[in-house]
Amino acid sequence: MINKLTKYALKFTTGLQGIVTMAIVSFTEAVFFVIPPDPFLGLLCIKKSYREIINLTMICLFFSIFGGCIGYLLGDEIVQYSIENNITPITNNLDKLELIKDKINEDTFLLMVLSGFTPLPFKIFCIGAGILNASFVPFLIGSIIGRLLRFALVAYLAKLFGEKFMNILKSKKVLYPTIALIGILTIYFIYKWN
Repeated sequence: MINKLTKYALKFTTGLQGIVTMAIVSFTEAVFFVIPPDPFLGLLCIKKSYREIINLTMICLFFSIFGGCIGYLLGDEIVQYSIENNITPITNNLDKLELIKDKINEDTFLLMVLSGFTPLPFKIFCIGAGILNASFVPFLIGSIIGRLLRFALVAYLAKLFGEKFMNILKSKKVLYPTIALIGILTIYFIYKWN
């Protein structure tokens, strides 16, 4: 389903229409959408000058971070709405949320930097940070750095490898580092909860 949706959406990756599509996908992926912006950014960067690549990367970054901030606010609103309307799965666990917040808050920056590289959906981290009411400034700065590094890498690979870019995204050269990052996040959570 996701692959079909991606293939359909990738038809709109040329010119201004491509930039608008990338911006929309970048924003919505950080809130609710399932398709990451990487393929769109990469395809737009093929055979472009470095100046154009920087501009495209910044557009993708801006909309992703904007979407991430909306995701953060959405997470916070979920908790507030639950408290106001006594939605028991949340209200009965407020003490646990506070405990998790205390454990996570000091590492919000690092978590958001790492989340920029994992294949796990960015929205999970953004909405989760909002639910936990994590410190916003470390959340924002970590998100900017993590997403910037990821998008810059994608743009550079697209510039470097051109049409072979999509194969590289699916290759083991990308798969192994992302698995390693997921492993690091898993170890972090196990360490924090013990």
